Amino acid sequence: MRLKPKDPKKQKLRRVIVGGVAACAVIGLLFYSRDSGISPEDLGGSQPDAAVAGPFGEEQIPGELDWEYPEGWVDYSDLPASETLGDDTTRGLSNWRYLLVNGLDRTNYLRASYVPDMTIIENNYFQTRAADDLRAFLAAARDAGYTVHISRSYLSYADQRTRFNGLASTLYDRGEMSLAEAEEYYTARGYFPGADEHQTGLAVNFVDENGEAKFSTPVLEWMTEHCAEYGFILRFPEGREAYTGHAAEPGHYRYVGQLAAEYIMRKGITLEEFKAAYDNEGKVTFAW
Repeated sequence: MRLKPKDPKKQKLRRVIVGGVAACAVIGLLFYSRDSGISPEDLGGSQPDAAVAGPFGEEQIPGELDWEYPEGWVDYSDLPASETLGDDTTRGLSNWRYLLVNGLDRTNYLRASYVPDMTIIENNYFQTRAADDLRAFLAAARDAGYTVHISRSYLSYADQRTRFNGLASTLYDRGEMSLAEAEEYYTARGYFPGADEHQTGLAVNFVDENGEAKFSTPVLEWMTEHCAEYGFILRFPEGREAYTGHAAEPGHYRYVGQLAAEYIMRKGITLEEFKAAYDNEGKVTFAW
């Protein structure tokens, strides 16, 4: 519930301060995992649904805005812990490789309790079960003569909440709309907490030595051509926005396992279309 400020001037000043801190936090996300000193063993397990702690046990700072999920949204709040999301032989929606997060069309999102088991790779966190394939993918690109770096991998629910609160508060402070309208503005653009698939620990963004992530970048062209060999897909390809609800993003890759990756990349489809190929009983309805 939002309360009207008793002192508009003080409230305005407080929002400016909070907005500034949140903006700094958003920038800091690009380097959140650098030199953290956290071991992989500290990252396992999940939190209670009502937890206020961050993904690594730190206290979560309350944001300016209290996010509430609209009625009727489809979500993964009833999923078991990450370590029991299907085994390696399971085909269908329960397999951990196919966990779909698509906040832009308000279909699938994650709760704060979803925290995968992760491993540190080049100062970034990635889901442990897919870590070896990410290492192999990076090594292959470098063996081919390319310089490639990870620009983003895991993004916690708490960090998404900070980003959302900062963006909405800043928009409100401009006097262009109410807090509720600011929330809806960024919700419609997929910035609400839990809507970023980086929370799965299976998404990774790559850049070249110049920090570029464009379609014309030779590094990304090579990685798109070879990503399926290592279980990755180009998550948001150009021309498939109608299925992903997301603008094309040439540097964003997602781990789905080699079998699914080869099919998706060969067909030129998306994870959304791949999952739609399963019927209600989880049986494959297309030929492999």
